[in-house]
Amino acid sequence: FSGDMVKQRVGTMSGGEKARLVLCMIVWRRPNLLLLDEPTNHLDLATREALSMALNEFEGTVMLVSHDRSLLRSVCDEFWLVSRGGVDDFTGDLDDYQRYLLDEARRNRETLRESLKGAREAVGQLPAADLAARKAPANLKRLSRDQERVEQALHALQKEQHSLAESLSTTHAAPAMADLGRRMNEIAEQLAALEEQWLSLADQIDNATRPISS
Repeated sequence: FSGDMVKQRVGTMSGGEKARLVLCMIVWRRPNLLLLDEPTNHLDLATREALSMALNEFEGTVMLVSHDRSLLRSVCDEFWLVSRGGVDDFTGDLDDYQRYLLDEARRNRETLRESLKGAREAVGQLPAADLAARKAPANLKRLSRDQERVEQALHALQKEQHSLAESLSTTHAAPAMADLGRRMNEIAEQLAALEEQWLSLADQIDNATRPISS
C-alpha cells in the first residue's frame, strides 16, 4: 500500500485489497502460528504467488483450508482428511486425494445400486401409506448421474489446469502470461465450485441410502 491508499477507509476497499491488508497485518505481528481459511480468495495471480513464497519462508506453523491446488502443492507438507465427523492424517498428496475421492464415489455408487435393488424388491411389500416415503430410488439415480457429470467436469478442468501450468512455465511474454494467469484463476474457482457440488451430492446420496427408521 502506498500513496493515497494508506489513508483509504477499509470499508471502501475491494475484496483483494482487504485480503492484502490482512496479510500485511499478519506479517507485522510476526505470529508463530497461522490459521488460514481460503487465503487466496480475491487475490490476483501475482499476489497468490507472493503469498505462496511468503508462506514457504514462514518459520512457524501454517494450517490452512483452501481449494487452491497450486497453493496446496507448493506450501503444504502434510494433509489432514476431514470426513465422517472426524479428522485423520491423510497419507499422500493431492493426486492421491483425488483418487481417494473417485474410489469413494465408486463405493457410493455400489451402495446406491444395492440400495436401489433392495428398494425395488421391497416396494411391493409396503403399505400404501409408506409408498410416498420410498420414492428415493428415482432421486438416487438422479443424484448418481449428477455426481458422475461433476466428476467428468472435474477431470476436464484438471487436465486443462495441468496443461496451462506447463505453458506458464515456458512462457515469458507478459500478455500471454497474463492471459494464462486469468484462465488459471477461472479454473481454480470452477474447481472449487465443482468440488463443493460433488461433496454436497455425496452427502445427499449418503443420507438417501440410510435405512428409514420405523
